[in-house]
Amino acid sequence: MGIMTRMVRLCKADVHGVMDQLEDKGLLLKQYLREMETSLGHKEQQVNALTRRIGRLTGQIARHAEEVDKLERDLTLALQKEKDDIARMLIRRRRALETAAGHLKEQIDAMSLEKTQLTETLSHQRLQYETLNAKADACCFQATDHLFETASDRNAGIVYSTEPVDEEIELELLTRKDALQKGGTP
Repeated sequence: MGIMTRMVRLCKADVHGVMDQLEDKGLLLKQYLREMETSLGHKEQQVNALTRRIGRLTGQIARHAEEVDKLERDLTLALQKEKDDIARMLIRRRRALETAAGHLKEQIDAMSLEKTQLTETLSHQRLQYETLNAKADACCFQATDHLFETASDRNAGIVYSTEPVDEEIELELLTRKDALQKGGTP
C-alpha cells in the first residue's frame, strides 16, 4: 500500500511540476493585475452609483420639503376659513410627507455610511494595486535583465582577440599602399 501511495504522490508532483514549467509567471502576474483593476473598476462604479442614488434621494427630500411648505400655507388658510375637514386632510398629507422624508433621510444616512466604507476600501485596495503593479514591473524588469545576463553568460566563452592577426595587418598595409599609388587617401 505504501508503494502505491508513493507512486501516486510522484505522479502528482510530476504533473504539478510540468504545469509550473508551462505557466509563464509574468503572464499570470499581469492577468492577476488586470483582474484587480477590473475589480477596482467595479467598486468605483458602485461608489458612483451610490453617489447618484444619494443625489436622487436628496432631491426627493427637497421636493417633499417644498410640498410640506405648500401644505403649511394651505393648512393656515383652511384654519382661517374654519374648514376643519380640509385642515385634517392637509395635516394627514403633511405628516405622511414628513414620515417619507424621514425614511429617505435614513436611507441617505445608510448609503452615505456604505459609500464612506466602500471609498475607504477602494482607496486601500487602489494603493495595494499600485504597489503590486510597481513590484510586478520591477519583477518583469529583473526577469528581462536576467535573460540578458544569461545570454551574456552564454557569449562569455567567446574570446574576442584584441590583438590583430598578422595577416590582417599585412592586408591593411597592402590596401593603403595601393591607395597611395593611385593618388587617393586610404
